[in-house]
Amino acid sequence: MAKRDDAALKLLRWELEGHGKVVMEAMLRHPDKSLAEAVDLIEQEVPALSASDRSTNDSPGEMPAPAAPSRPRSPPELDALSQEFQTFRHLLHPREAKEVEATLKELVRSQDRAAMSALRRRLRALSLQAAFWSELAAGHKESNAIALVILRKGREVLAKAGETAYLDQPEVAEMIRRESERRAKGTYVLHLPVGRLVVMTGEGASIAALFRRAPGKDVVQVLVKTVEAIEENKAAATKTFGNEKLAGKYAEALLKLLQKTSL
Repeated sequence: MAKRDDAALKLLRWELEGHGKVVMEAMLRHPDKSLAEAVDLIEQEVPALSASDRSTNDSPGEMPAPAAPSRPRSPPELDALSQEFQTFRHLLHPREAKEVEATLKELVRSQDRAAMSALRRRLRALSLQAAFWSELAAGHKESNAIALVILRKGREVLAKAGETAYLDQPEVAEMIRRESERRAKGTYVLHLPVGRLVVMTGEGASIAALFRRAPGKDVVQVLVKTVEAIEENKAAATKTFGNEKLAGKYAEALLKLLQKTSL
């Protein structure tokens, strides 16, 4: 607990000294670490912060911190989960946040390992979502089209482009695979926490594209024509998607076209 409290004080000191942006970016790079572990890694990555701490500690007149009242110790895993929850709480609806708070309080009492694992999986999804939006915010220009994957219908991914971290999550990837294997050719739209997922299915190929908001008819037409071109030129498609480098370039070119069409 003392180590965690020291880490929290360092974060507060860095924020007051104007290093909040640097610290937040570093925290997002270590979503799976506890607060204390993350602070240690940040100090290694940004030595200037440690220098700032030393100059602060050398200042005269600093009063010792009052002793914290004693309370039951919680396991390190639970401390890490609690800190992770506080970091990504803003991504939850108020009702969901209260449910997590209640779960954490119950875990302090029960220390149920299975329940901890379930909560850890839930918070990891929030961590990925936060990293996803952080990467998008770093871009100079906001595009409606975010990412895409090209699949052999209902089977493996042939190529992908863009910020695909969210689409790579196992549950999202499985949902895309299920949608792509629909027998009927057509366009299917799914509402996800990060935007709209448009799945275009053909006879043997499918394209799933993620957008911030609903795309227009022109974008859908681009997807239709692309699926048709892949299926009508099977020899060229086999050559393109059989080469990882060529497949990546094809997917990137298609994403750029979608970004221009869906401004």
